[in-house]
Amino acid sequence: MVDMITRAIGITALTVGCWLWLVRLGPELGPQIAGTPPADAAEGCEVSYVYDGDTVALDCGEGAEITARLVGFDTPETKEPGCAEELAHGALVSDRLRALIGQGAVAYEIAGRDKYDRLLITLRVAGEDVGERLIREGLAVPYRGGARIDWCDRLGAG
Repeated sequence: MVDMITRAIGITALTVGCWLWLVRLGPELGPQIAGTPPADAAEGCEVSYVYDGDTVALDCGEGAEITARLVGFDTPETKEPGCAEELAHGALVSDRLRALIGQGAVAYEIAGRDKYDRLLITLRVAGEDVGERLIREGLAVPYRGGARIDWCDRLGAG
């Protein structure tokens, strides 16, 4: 009976130890476990889809696709807008980003990952930062983290 209890305690300790080890390595193993390529694997991928004005999909070949958030600016939401005006402006910005991507050579620089594990990138078309372009055109606002603006209020719908 004592031998059986000792064995159960040993197996439990080993199991807990393994889980703690995995939790500690989670940030390094997370992308591989979830099936998302790590940030350095995003080299050589191509923009395949524009979700909205500041989020794109990168096609990395062989079925590997990465969602990437463009850094340095914010645009209205199209997935869960706060008002009709935000949806309309978001669709306009999304279309503009698609048009920009079609105008020249597309390149990006990896800036890390965000709290949602999305890849963060700076996107350039023909050498120009698309975020800076969208800001200049009045379609986006600068964004460096923190609280986002209320697009409905900014667009006069609030």
